Amino acid sequence: MPSSTLKVTLLVVIAVLSLVVGPQVASAANQASFSGASSAVQGAFVAVQTAGKDGGNITSLLAQLNGALALVQKATAENSTKPAQAIADLNSAVTIAQGVQAASATVAQQGVSARQLQLEVSIGSAIAIVGVAIALYVYGDRIYHRIWLRIYRGHMVKKVG
Repeated sequence: MPSSTLKVTLLVVIAVLSLVVGPQVASAANQASFSGASSAVQGAFVAVQTAGKDGGNITSLLAQLNGALALVQKATAENSTKPAQAIADLNSAVTIAQGVQAASATVAQQGVSARQLQLEVSIGSAIAIVGVAIALYVYGDRIYHRIWLRIYRGHMVKKVG
């Protein structure tokens, strides 16, 4: 009899342990997780590319995007050995990609603003150069003579011959 109670107790302990430990064991990341992470990174790449075309400074965004790509590659490598870590890396990659995509709109707007400012400065400089050129054309001889007279006002001209 004591051995049958021991068997029943052992079966109950195994059942309880399987219920407690079982849900904590993570299954490997599936293809949907990888494709979701890849599509998030691709969407962020398109947003960064658009921000670059608009003239924004995308160096920090590219560094973050490279980090997200590294996490996806790391998750691919560790999916069979550490599935919980692979899922965590994929989730981190998606979070980084979403952050990059959100920040790319601000960077694109800054690029557009910088391009507009550069255009305004160029037009203002061209107008100033044309104005100075017109002033020199109209008043150039007077300006030249006044400068010449101020420089040589203390000189005496001697009569030769």
